[in-house]
Amino acid sequence: MTQDKGNEVRLKLLALQRMKLDELKEKWTALFGTPAPGYGEVFMRKRLAFRIQELVYGGLDDITKAKVEAVADGSIRRKSHGLKIGTIITREWRGNRYDVRVIADGFEWNGGVYGSLSAVARAITGVNRNGYIFFNLPKDTETRK
Repeated sequence: MTQDKGNEVRLKLLALQRMKLDELKEKWTALFGTPAPGYGEVFMRKRLAFRIQELVYGGLDDITKAKVEAVADGSIRRKSHGLKIGTIITREWRGNRYDVRVIADGFEWNGGVYGSLSAVARAITGVNRNGYIFFNLPKDTETRK
């Protein structure tokens, strides 16, 4: 990337911050070639900023686009964590016992529902941790279906 390209993009992104909704809609039409959707100013600025960078630096490759579309249409689902619903995972840590129950939507602990074991480990310890390691689960448990 040349420095000129970077400065050009930076200036265009800064200009977006000063635009009102009507100007953002005009910019949308210029960059996308379609009428602007009914987005608010904040989201429209974010989407236009992405488009400006995409046009200068390039967009997603075809494989990534296909994956995004598959997730959007529901043909790819979140991978299973490999644990049977109803299983109780127990961990002793700093003199306390923590029991986590596997549920259909993730993991239940202390009255809350978490999407991952790492989120539970973070709630318990206050720092980011790999949940499978924190709960001492065997490596093959983490194998995805």
